[in-house]
Amino acid sequence: MDVKHSQSVRAEPVKGVHGVTVRWLWSTPDGALTFALRQFEVQPGASTPYHSHAHEHEVYILSGQGLLRGRSQEHALGPGDTVLVLPYEEHQFANTGDNPLRFLCGIPLPEEPMEVAAQVSIYPLRQPELAPWIDEASKIFRQHKLEVIPGRMSTLVTGNHTMVFGAIKRAFQRVAENGDVVMVTTFSNACPIANKAEPAGLSLRAIGYVQNEFDKPTDPDTLINSISHIVIDADLMDGLTGLHPGERALVIFYFHQSEGYELLQHPRGDRSRPLRGVFALRSPNRPNPIGVTEVELIGMDNNVLTVRGLDAISGTPVLDVKPV
Repeated sequence: MDVKHSQSVRAEPVKGVHGVTVRWLWSTPDGALTFALRQFEVQPGASTPYHSHAHEHEVYILSGQGLLRGRSQEHALGPGDTVLVLPYEEHQFANTGDNPLRFLCGIPLPEEPMEVAAQVSIYPLRQPELAPWIDEASKIFRQHKLEVIPGRMSTLVTGNHTMVFGAIKRAFQRVAENGDVVMVTTFSNACPIANKAEPAGLSLRAIGYVQNEFDKPTDPDTLINSISHIVIDADLMDGLTGLHPGERALVIFYFHQSEGYELLQHPRGDRSRPLRGVFALRSPNRPNPIGVTEVELIGMDNNVLTVRGLDAISGTPVLDVKPV
């Protein structure tokens, strides 16, 4: 066993976040085998990034006043409070007081990464339609930054084993909320990336995702007149430096629910309007299902952009943000 004082451990600034430091009290270099213990200090007015991850963590508030923000709830925090954040729960700790907010945070040590592929078939029982639940599962897979290749009878999912296992568990739980379900999954670590459906030399990474009240395709005018949030991956926060509220920006995103396309389409599906070529339309059904929209940036909170004018639904992968 070993003992040391927390103040003997160097406080490191959290990359890309102003006013937040972390002390790695116990971790792998200290001989820890399973868990790491960290101490965070958040200055008044500052906050941690809004993010989620594959592991759970437990938090104990040492001092100060704060607020725990999630997707649909908020909790006031004070000394002695404890917090459980489950895998993939979006969360953020904000200092709402006049003194530093200090808390301990325990996390499991990362495992050796392994790339795997999973062939997933979902069969909701006694449901009139299967497609909505298969789409919901695919949405969860993509939110976890996995490669998703839909098929007629199953969906191929590839990526880091921790993310794959966690996403499949969450997808099963989500579908099971609506009744009995059978999920058949086959795992493999034998050349799991060989089946990626992308041309050689072309690779795109989603830098974040859209969060708003619309989960299904919606009239574009309704979307454009609504407020949306763009959650940028926490490790890319430095890339937002120099972007300010009040500016206009281009948001490039992936139509993740788009399936197939026709070169000639009726605008907005209105058959009373003459056919036009897909490259003369803003249709989501196109050879490369990519959308571009100019938005007004009305707020920034660390890695969360609040925008008006974005015609994308919740969960849409964001590929890039650029100034106009």
